Amino acid sequence: MARSFEDWQRLLADAYFVGHAGPTIFFVGDDELVRLCPGTRDAAADLARAVEASISLRSGRTMFRPLLHGYQRWLRSGRESPPPVLPLLAITVLAATRMHSDSQARATNYYLRLAQAILPNAAEASVTSLRDDLREGGAYLDIVEMWKGLDEWIRSKGTGASTIRGDYRLGRIGYALSQALVRTQDRILLTRFFNALGYPPGDAPDAAVIVRALDVWTAGPHNKPSETFRRALLDSDLRPLLAEVLLTLAQSWDGQVLTSDGKRRIAVHLGLDIEAWTAKWLFAVPADTPGTIQCSPPGGQLTTLRAIEGRDYYSSNDAPEVSAETVRSGLRLRGEAYTAEFPPSPVVFLTPDPQTGGWSSTAGLVPYEDHLVAIASEYVHDFQEVLREAAAEGWSLIPQRGSVLLPGFALFRDVRFVNGSALHAALSRLPTLRRIGVSPEIIPRARLVGGLPLATRLSRSCYLVGGEPDLLVPADPQLGKAIVGLDGLHEKLQANGFPLELRRFVGEAGYHEIDADGQRLEFTSVEEDPDPSLPPGVGSIGWDAEGRLVRSGGRPLVCGALVGMDTTESAVVLARRGRDETWLLCDGGATQQIKEPPNSALLSLMNLHSPWFEVLVQPGALWLAQRRGDAWILCALDDMNGINYQLSVDVVAAWKRACADANGMSLWRAQLALAGAAA
Repeated sequence: MARSFEDWQRLLADAYFVGHAGPTIFFVGDDELVRLCPGTRDAAADLARAVEASISLRSGRTMFRPLLHGYQRWLRSGRESPPPVLPLLAITVLAATRMHSDSQARATNYYLRLAQAILPNAAEASVTSLRDDLREGGAYLDIVEMWKGLDEWIRSKGTGASTIRGDYRLGRIGYALSQALVRTQDRILLTRFFNALGYPPGDAPDAAVIVRALDVWTAGPHNKPSETFRRALLDSDLRPLLAEVLLTLAQSWDGQVLTSDGKRRIAVHLGLDIEAWTAKWLFAVPADTPGTIQCSPPGGQLTTLRAIEGRDYYSSNDAPEVSAETVRSGLRLRGEAYTAEFPPSPVVFLTPDPQTGGWSSTAGLVPYEDHLVAIASEYVHDFQEVLREAAAEGWSLIPQRGSVLLPGFALFRDVRFVNGSALHAALSRLPTLRRIGVSPEIIPRARLVGGLPLATRLSRSCYLVGGEPDLLVPADPQLGKAIVGLDGLHEKLQANGFPLELRRFVGEAGYHEIDADGQRLEFTSVEEDPDPSLPPGVGSIGWDAEGRLVRSGGRPLVCGALVGMDTTESAVVLARRGRDETWLLCDGGATQQIKEPPNSALLSLMNLHSPWFEVLVQPGALWLAQRRGDAWILCALDDMNGINYQLSVDVVAAWKRACADANGMSLWRAQLALAGAAA
């Protein structure tokens, strides 16, 4: 039974606008119409009949006047529901989704596609006449006004963020095109992209940064948007329009990563234990999830996932077994609100996992890190070529002659890549390996990694001199180059997924600014931690006589080793290196000068310098005092996380006077009260 214009109005309003939250995209393609109208033989033709019956094709420029009258009445009303022209606007989007090149028209001839959508079975002369009325006759201008009205209604009624955009390059057809660029599957894929960007929800970068990052991210084997989306990303006219739509989606992203079925994603990792010769699936616990989740593979048994406090993975006793087939083709377990998935992977890079004691899969190879690699047998010969040319020495093939851990896969251990240029050259000759994922993880935007951060409670971008962070730059799949600027000096560098060691180029402490292909990053390098307080938790745990690691209510007997109960009661605190003097102030006015020990031989061998050294504190010690220049920093040993006092008096002499009589102690307390907290 054919639907009327009013039937389509209700159907489209319910599907796209009523009760909707989040960004609104009025994407109406052939597949979406089939989904909206199950059982209808030709939903697009049914929509066309409803639209044609509601307009006056013979009126030329004023063909949409019958609908325009109702639209204008709606403008004068309370406008509680969407404008009563949704079927007409829907067919303009349908036409935009059909803009492919063939013998009849170039892809840019939108008006021909719209005429064909309204008159799907008409003679060529009728279609051409309608196209001319829409384009040259100006009839389409009424549709532009209707698009503006829908945009304003979405914004004013709070039904979601509007993605309707005009564009001066595309003129009046930009409104419909803006709704035809991002399909439902693209919106779901974009949740993974926004997560990879690394910006918190509500703090999206500008549109230019988003599309540049997409150029890089969509080169990954698991990051493929729809063909319509890819064409828009490459089209010089559509790209700016797409960028504006993407910006709205990014600004409205709620931080959740979705799967292709629209459910929240639980990332599944492959876990291997070479010593125990076992394989299992590891289900990562996302933020803000219930403690227990149930899901199952198609036709498989129900799997119960239970979160354990302090663990990164769910516990499960009934998860599916790992098989070579599921590694190759992927794993998907569906639940009511969540879907757990592992992507199809003919090659899997695994790194040491401190939570399991074994190895767990990563999104790609990690430069400079040791890997266990599982790769399908048909790629082993080429992969060994890459290892011989580009990997560090020491890798080996693990024999699987007896019990085979992963049938059809070869296992390589101790695989480490330290030369980005050599790896890039090897993969350029063997592009098949790059396509299946033998490459560093694709990142969509530049970021700082590693380094020795300081004062993390005060800043996320403060590092020790000599321990500056490394810079990861998105790798351009075609050029392999990126323009990087550091403190105003620019240079074209290799962008191959390997980090650039900034400490080789930073000469002194201070503020530093990086420009990576138009993206601005910044960090500060300092000689010492500007936060003088001890790191949180120092001295708060230790081992008891039974060898149990426990939280200490007071001073632990020892930190870092198991000792017997007969050990003399003492404590270990950390003092800063580089001070002129270090003293312990004890009961009765006693003092003990502490000599700073040399740097650890192990750290010196690695060219590292610790800013701290350990001080063994005997019973009776009350204060740790350190002088640098004229300033003394004083902290109470019974409250190492409390206030550190900064004084300009001779603290050692003042302590001796304080313990001599009651007046001296009163003066000591007054001096502390007047002293400011250390900066």
